[in-house]
Amino acid sequence: MIRILTVAAVAALIAAPASAQSMRVATAGKSSEQVQKDIVKAAKSVCARATVGASFPREMMASCMKATVEHAVAQSGDPALATLPTRLAAR
Repeated sequence: MIRILTVAAVAALIAAPASAQSMRVATAGKSSEQVQKDIVKAAKSVCARATVGASFPREMMASCMKATVEHAVAQSGDPALATLPTRLAAR
């Protein structure tokens, strides 16, 4: 069972691959809803750092969040997590 999931900003959308950020999300003993909330929170943190100084920060942040959350959910391999609607914070 996967106990830790790595959330990484998709570097191709943001900057050079060398500056990619990542964060680990613990999954042990959590429901799919809790894991999803933790993934979104981690993606927000990672993407906020990755979009500093972007020409279009709101658009880049939204794009980064969407791609990062989708990648993390796909990486998890959890079918219950994949069926949950993704709720990305507006701010």
